[in-house]
Amino acid sequence: MYAIGHSVEVENVTNLYFRDYYLKDFKYIGHEALRGNSGNVYKNANKLKGKGGAVTCQSLWKIWGREVLRGVKQFFYDGSLHGVRYIFEPTFSRKERAAWILIVIISVAICAVNIIQLVLKWTSTPFVNVLDSLPTPIWAVPFPTVILCPHLHVKLSFANVSNLEGLDQLFASFVCPRLSSNKNISQHQLSPNENALLQNFIDKGSLKCTDIIKKCNWPAKHYINWVGRECCDELFRPIFTEYGLCYAFNSLALNGMTNDTLEWHKTFDNRATATKIKWNLDGGYPLMFPPDPKLQPLRVMVAGEAYGLGVELFLNNSEHQYACDGNSLGFTVLIRSPTDHAYTTTVLRLPMDKMTTIEVSPITYKTDTALRNLHPELRQCYFQNERKLEHFHFYTATNCKIDFYIQEAKLRCNCSLYYWPRKNIRDRICSTPIDYECVYKVKDIVTEQQIFAYYDDCEEGKASKSSTTSCHPSCNEVMYGCQVFYSDLVKEPGDITPSWGKPIKGELTQINVHFYEDMFLGQHRHTQYDDYYFVGAIGGLLSLFLGFSIISVAELLYFVLLRPLYMILKKNY
Repeated sequence: MYAIGHSVEVENVTNLYFRDYYLKDFKYIGHEALRGNSGNVYKNANKLKGKGGAVTCQSLWKIWGREVLRGVKQFFYDGSLHGVRYIFEPTFSRKERAAWILIVIISVAICAVNIIQLVLKWTSTPFVNVLDSLPTPIWAVPFPTVILCPHLHVKLSFANVSNLEGLDQLFASFVCPRLSSNKNISQHQLSPNENALLQNFIDKGSLKCTDIIKKCNWPAKHYINWVGRECCDELFRPIFTEYGLCYAFNSLALNGMTNDTLEWHKTFDNRATATKIKWNLDGGYPLMFPPDPKLQPLRVMVAGEAYGLGVELFLNNSEHQYACDGNSLGFTVLIRSPTDHAYTTTVLRLPMDKMTTIEVSPITYKTDTALRNLHPELRQCYFQNERKLEHFHFYTATNCKIDFYIQEAKLRCNCSLYYWPRKNIRDRICSTPIDYECVYKVKDIVTEQQIFAYYDDCEEGKASKSSTTSCHPSCNEVMYGCQVFYSDLVKEPGDITPSWGKPIKGELTQINVHFYEDMFLGQHRHTQYDDYYFVGAIGGLLSLFLGFSIISVAELLYFVLLRPLYMILKKNY
């Protein structure tokens, strides 16, 4: 301590306060201050007490306010913040203080701008897509679903579509491409009994699995042996698509649809069962070694033509009807993920008398579980447990769109297209001109809603008001890219046409679907800033520009909260 004219010794000074005066506020403390009664703040302890000697709330708040002001002043003088102490330094001139005020303001402003930009980037782009650091083996993903659709929708031996009349003509128009314009012939809605007749017509008029698939080979089950009837009994299942009745390899139970559609599936596949699926998009296959070769969906351990699916197909030309199918002859092949429906997918045309080789490359998208804390509208994807579809077991973008389309058509038109999944087989089938006009309008409406929903959620829109109509992709997804190669088939010498037990004229074709490589690089969606990185970035900016740290927080709590509380307790109790 120091003073003018007198030597003063202050004992047991625990801080820089002398009575009411903070020493750094003055170049000296005069006689009046030194001669003042001790404890100017607390000149009379009795003043803090009300009647009966009790301490009043008003007096406590008064003491608290004064002690907090003292603590704030001492924090600015002696705290760890850069530059702030010089603003209150009493030995500096006004110009020096003004200069330091300007420096501190500029530093705070630059720091605030950087923090705001960091927060905006974190909220607007919470994740980034990058390639996986390590390759993924093909046995970690399912083999694609291969769907074979013949360009022969009504067998001539069943019915000549040119001679059909009434309901049979209407039924043929549902599946025959060249008769699609004749759908206007029906002016009444189909009854439930007529719905059953339509299903029966399609089932009997379409080619059976054994009519088109004569041999197949799945090395994971048959090794190098080609088998015949086992193909349709064990590997291929009927499935309805917009191309009519088709046959799918490696399709999940009920073709990936919900168990509520089981009754409808049994109308064209009497072996349909609601089987529990152990594999899922988010979790993948169960961890076990050696892997179960029968676990659905099927997978392969090695890439290459020898380890893929081989199928020998036959098409009986004598059953072809130009009035139904036109000049188209052959097969439509759909390559899709086992989780996706078959209505919008990769479409390949399979010519006859050719060897068609399809090399498949998986494309996977994975999402860190840390992103589960974000709202789906922010991360732009859904995990499987976040959104349920009415007709499909797995959530994917394509399943979401067709599910929304089906629901809107049932709501607005009160009918469904014949190949759409139905929970009740007695539901109305679209059959009249008004029905088809309504369905086409609904398709345009749904497409428009999807476009606007995408715009609302994209970088330009940022509205995010259409969560019910937005079909964001699945957070974990498997897709397949294809390369197709054709080569000629060489018949055996003297073999004019293929024959299976009896002279049937027809055309033969073969197909082989296999993975291109044993390993592939998937894509990974992870957080751009995790919690530790984000806190570290904010703390680094505060430390760089202001010298702010955890110690600064501790100092502020000590001088502004803990120390005033201690002083009140010490003075009054």
